[in-house]
Amino acid sequence: MRACQGGSDTDSAWGVCQMLSDTAVTVETLREWLETGAPVTVLDVRPAAQRAEWSIPGSRHVNAYDRLRADDPQALAGVDLPTDQPVVVVCAAGQTSLRGAAQRRARGVPAVSLAGGMHAWSHAWNTAEVPLPGSPARVIQVQRSAKGCLSYLIGAGARRW
Repeated sequence: MRACQGGSDTDSAWGVCQMLSDTAVTVETLREWLETGAPVTVLDVRPAAQRAEWSIPGSRHVNAYDRLRADDPQALAGVDLPTDQPVVVVCAAGQTSLRGAAQRRARGVPAVSLAGGMHAWSHAWNTAEVPLPGSPARVIQVQRSAKGCLSYLIGAGARRW
């Protein structure tokens, strides 16, 4: 994993991010971008039936999966995307989206694949401590970004509930 700081013409749109390579971004980085409102386009290239089951909120869909799997170099040719912000291409497992991201980069769009795809996204979560002034209890909020689930861990001293 490497951190990209921007500075060169090729990665100035990225700001600070965690990359697995020049072609894939981590779930943690995408989650942070979305939570902070960073300018990013999420392009979902899965089949329509998979997208109908669940998707990343705010993502755009192009049913290009079969064409990308067939190595059709024009699979995303007609897709109009911003060129001044990162594009994260998403598929089920992060393999077909690598092809889609490569096609976007070939057209001058800063693009990467989501490492692990929607499978990895389904495991994305973060925690935050909920302040309870004057209480000996400690509350930890656990949020699964991809599923919209919210849970709490509560404890005081040696007791946990």
